[in-house]
Amino acid sequence: MKNLFYLTFITLLFSCKPSLKENLVQVSTMGTSGSIKYITETPIDFQKEIDSLLLDVNMSLSTWIDSSVISKLNRKKNSFKIAMLDSHLNHNESVSSRIKRETNGSFNASIMPLVNYWKVQSKDAESYRLEIDSLIIDSLVKHINYGSPFIKTYDFSAIAKGYGVDVIANFLSEKGIKNFMVEIGGEVNCKGKNIKNQYWKIGIEEPNEEARNIFEVVQIKDAAMATSGNYRNFKVLDSGQKIVHIINPKTGYPEISNLLSASIITDNCMEADAYATACMVMGLDTCYDFILKNPDLECYLLYSDENGEIQKKYSSGFEQYLFKN
Repeated sequence: MKNLFYLTFITLLFSCKPSLKENLVQVSTMGTSGSIKYITETPIDFQKEIDSLLLDVNMSLSTWIDSSVISKLNRKKNSFKIAMLDSHLNHNESVSSRIKRETNGSFNASIMPLVNYWKVQSKDAESYRLEIDSLIIDSLVKHINYGSPFIKTYDFSAIAKGYGVDVIANFLSEKGIKNFMVEIGGEVNCKGKNIKNQYWKIGIEEPNEEARNIFEVVQIKDAAMATSGNYRNFKVLDSGQKIVHIINPKTGYPEISNLLSASIITDNCMEADAYATACMVMGLDTCYDFILKNPDLECYLLYSDENGEIQKKYSSGFEQYLFKN
């Protein structure tokens, strides 16, 4: 009889345990799309709150919105001091300046004049003519690296997606959500586990111009990951020269190397985003040495060897994130 009582008690205990729900919010923002998954005991819809938060970020940082704070700053409709009163812009400028120093200028948020010169943000045509003027490029390099911050123009696109991911991740944490995955344009911030009680699995794409295939699967354990690459976003000059979208702010020229993509894991997506871009500027060996000197960063690098084959190289701390069947 006593055993029957305990059996009945345990059955009731488990039957009263609420089943978990996976909530999905899909977003369209920053010129891309994203999805947010979070686990709760009962369904909770945060679509409006998340959309509102991302709109606020865009109205601060989007260079595609004429009325945004950064657009007004770049057109000198607002002074640098006034623009820095905006918390989103201020934080992005502050972190960008620090990472610029740490990477010896490989990351630079005031690179917009060079971006405009090369016009790589537009892929309307398969090829186009461009007269390369080294004197103009040298002048722009001096301006973005040594000019006063009060006269510069800014583009936080290499850090803003990661920042937007963190804004949503922080919102969910503040709401008491302990298990979530926030993804925007492939940049992610993950906490806890998914509905199957497993760490969130994220794919690293094969560096392929034509198809989207997964090269490696990683399990993100309470961390953020961002990936940068040159293999898809590029233009071709009529001369046949490939112009990639990542420009070296120290030379003024698009950076072409055997490094095809860089994935960075750290505790926030904003910095992972920026460091991934900096790695693409540094190149394979320099960025790998840089990561090894920074214990808070882990990297997974895909590169092309002398035979044109894709190879991988990753820091020892990245091993824990590799998904093994």
